[in-house]
Amino acid sequence: MKPIALDQAAINAEGILLTGSPGLALSSVHFDTRELTAGSLFVALTGGARDGHDFLLQAAEQGAVAALVSNQEKIPANLPSDFGLILVNDTLRGFQKLAAAYRKSFSFPRIAITGSIGKTTVKDIVAHVLASRSPVYKTYKNFNNHIGVPLSLLQMEEKHQAAVLELGMNHAGEIDLLASLVQPDISVITFIGESHIEHFGTREKIALAKAELLPHTALDGLVLLNKDSEYLRLVAHLYPGEVMYYSVHEKADIWAEQIESVEGGTRFKVNFASGEHFEAFLPLHGRHSVLNALPAVAIAKRLGMDTKQIVHALSTVQLSAMRFEQITSKHGTVYISDAYNASPVSMEAAVRTFADLYPDRGRVVVLGDMYELGPDSAAMHAGVGASLQDIAERFELLVTVGENTRHLHDAYAGNKLHFATKAEALRALLPLRDDKHAFLFKASKGMSLWTLITDLEGHE
Repeated sequence: MKPIALDQAAINAEGILLTGSPGLALSSVHFDTRELTAGSLFVALTGGARDGHDFLLQAAEQGAVAALVSNQEKIPANLPSDFGLILVNDTLRGFQKLAAAYRKSFSFPRIAITGSIGKTTVKDIVAHVLASRSPVYKTYKNFNNHIGVPLSLLQMEEKHQAAVLELGMNHAGEIDLLASLVQPDISVITFIGESHIEHFGTREKIALAKAELLPHTALDGLVLLNKDSEYLRLVAHLYPGEVMYYSVHEKADIWAEQIESVEGGTRFKVNFASGEHFEAFLPLHGRHSVLNALPAVAIAKRLGMDTKQIVHALSTVQLSAMRFEQITSKHGTVYISDAYNASPVSMEAAVRTFADLYPDRGRVVVLGDMYELGPDSAAMHAGVGASLQDIAERFELLVTVGENTRHLHDAYAGNKLHFATKAEALRALLPLRDDKHAFLFKASKGMSLWTLITDLEGHE
């Protein structure tokens, strides 16, 4: 973060400077005392299980020189005499206002990405491609909510030439807030699926919630929409500027064809409606991976990168952990960990991709519960099981773990086992832990299904 004077921080947060030297330079902003360093501003958030005001002394000890507060009665009397205090009515809103004001001090393009599935992968690929030319800031880990997005904005630095920011949501109105903070130049909506449908009721409502991003996108900017997601066509009119559709199933403004699984990844041909086309390689597997790469191609072109640069950058893409991550076991087994998140669409896509890999090994699919699917959860789990019937012969075994995957298990007619717990599944999987098998693990994050890999590796 580039330094901010304490009095300017108070103005930006729309607060009152109670104490501290107005010209004091703030070098970073954090709400977690463990992240504080010398010169930090500590944000005393109050909305969680703990009240940040209870940690003001600890923040000062960790190097903070000032704090954003809302409760004067909880300010310790023994804080250092030169400790700065900015008073606001609500520390979360003050934090968000501070971040939005800080964002205005940069002129480089901001790219905002949301969607039911694929947003983190798209973020990673876009950031990787752009970073092959110049420094890029991207959302750290999964900090994509009402706290994480302002934190991300406040970490941007003058060396950066672009920012790639992921926006997440659980309820209507959340994207509207986050997008208002970011004010993107380019926006991407990856897919409208069943994730969080328990909070919305219908996919149309999910589409409307995701589309809250569009009115905040610069009028002279660009919006990229996945043409293969039918609900996105219903909300495109909410952006009056340039809209580009991308696809792996049909012609669009940018689309991929001749998609072929090869050793180490996927080859494909990129086409533009203008007639431009070129071949590329992605060190990731699956048609969905190619789909997730297309926004990066379009954005890189928009920002002036040439074809050669883009093709080279795509060939070196690496994703975050637990996103179809290949792990080689000391026992010779291959594990694919894709257990960070799951929806019916992403689960089927992962299993179908896995079905084309490791033809010389016995393929074992391990699936855990998908969360936040609402009252139709049982039917959606069953739908995944039924959808895999045409490739069932490619798998030696399907193992389901949890409560809701019982419905997936019942709908699947291939060789299968179901367990209520991971401990029970472990006992069944151990005999297959050898150099003749490959495993895929897919589930919602709350299942922590990746711990089965650790257990398999650590078991004697």
